[in-house]
Amino acid sequence: MSSGTVLITGSSKGIGKALAIKFAAHGYNIILHGRDEKKLCEVKRHILKNNVNCYVVIGDISEDDTIDNLTACAEKNGIDILINNAGMYLKKSVEEIQPDEFRKVIEVNLIAPVLLTKRIFKLYKKKGSGLIVNINSVAGKGFSENEGAYCASKHGLKGLMGCFKFEALKSNVSVIDIFLGATNTDITALRKDQNKLIKPEEVADFIYSISQNYSSMRISEIDILRKIY
Repeated sequence: MSSGTVLITGSSKGIGKALAIKFAAHGYNIILHGRDEKKLCEVKRHILKNNVNCYVVIGDISEDDTIDNLTACAEKNGIDILINNAGMYLKKSVEEIQPDEFRKVIEVNLIAPVLLTKRIFKLYKKKGSGLIVNINSVAGKGFSENEGAYCASKHGLKGLMGCFKFEALKSNVSVIDIFLGATNTDITALRKDQNKLIKPEEVADFIYSISQNYSSMRISEIDILRKIY
C-alpha cells in the first residue's frame, strides 16, 4: 500500500533527486518535475524499482503551463506532500545584474513556488490535510556579497510563507521552511571546498524524517548547516 504521494519540483538532480529516491524507498508515489527529460527518466527508472507509481512533468517552473500541468497531475493522482525545491542561483553584484536576470531569479525562486503552493493548497483544503516543504536557504535570512538577487528571492519566500502559515493551519495544512547551508550540488560545483559541504542524501534523510503527520505538534522552520568548515 502506498504511503502517499509527493510532488518534488526540480527533482532531476541534486537535493530534489535525493528526496525523490528517499521518499520512494519508503513507499511514496512520486511526481517528478524538471526541465531535463533524460535525467528525469533516469530518476523514474530508479524509483520504479520500489514498486511505487512515478509521474513526470517536464517544463520550466516559471511558466504558467508547467504550474498547470503539475496541478493537474496532483489532482489526478493525489498529493500529500509538496516540496518546493526548484531554484536558480545567480552570483553577481547589484551593479552587474541585468533586469532580465533579476526577473528570472525572482520568477523561479519566489513567484513559481508561491503560485504552485496556491494551487496545491486548494487540493489540500478539499481533503482536509497536507504538507508543504519549502527548500529555502540561509540566504533567506542573511546577506552575502554578490548574491543580491538570490537573497532577495529567498527573503521574499520566507516572508510570504511565514504569513501563509496562518492561513494553512486553519485547513490542517503544515508548512515547513528549510533554511539550507552550502550543499554539494551543481550550484557549488566550482567551489574548492565542495567535499566539506552538506550531502544531498543527508538532507533528504532529514526532511523525510520530519515529514510525518504529528498529532499535537508542528515544525515551522529548521536551519540545516554544514558541520565541516
